[in-house]
Amino acid sequence: MACPLYLAVLSFVAGCAGSVPNDSACRNLVYEEGGLSRSVYLPCAGEIMAALDIVDPKTKLALDGDRQARAEGAAALRRALALMEAAGGRNLLERWEDRALTDMNITMSNAVNHYQAFYMLRVYDKPHPYADKMREAAESEYRGATRTYHEARRRYRTLL
Repeated sequence: MACPLYLAVLSFVAGCAGSVPNDSACRNLVYEEGGLSRSVYLPCAGEIMAALDIVDPKTKLALDGDRQARAEGAAALRRALALMEAAGGRNLLERWEDRALTDMNITMSNAVNHYQAFYMLRVYDKPHPYADKMREAAESEYRGATRTYHEARRRYRTLL
């Protein structure tokens, strides 16, 4: 019998990949032995970066308590995840012949992981007993996310 959590994650990922438009550059990528070429992959990476360009400032606003920004940031993060899944999911983390693409992908993935951790946290208002600890954790995840996002953005721009 399959674990319910595994099924929930699987259905979430499948649902995300289904939300990527058919004309997305992340759809139907054909992997070769050495990974993907820049000409094939960079348009997709641009779509992923465009989603993260929304996530980062919305996450900062969410950290400051803006609930609308939190909802919009979470939605943009789901879009980035869907694009990454459509582009090959874990294949994006494999070593490709083009080391610069591999490094960019790993950096993007690290940023996404920090953003996911941020959005899993609930920041409580004071006088909640865990308010300070949760805020500290959220701030830490945001710092990690924004740092790696900017590094991924820099790597992407150097590849254009």
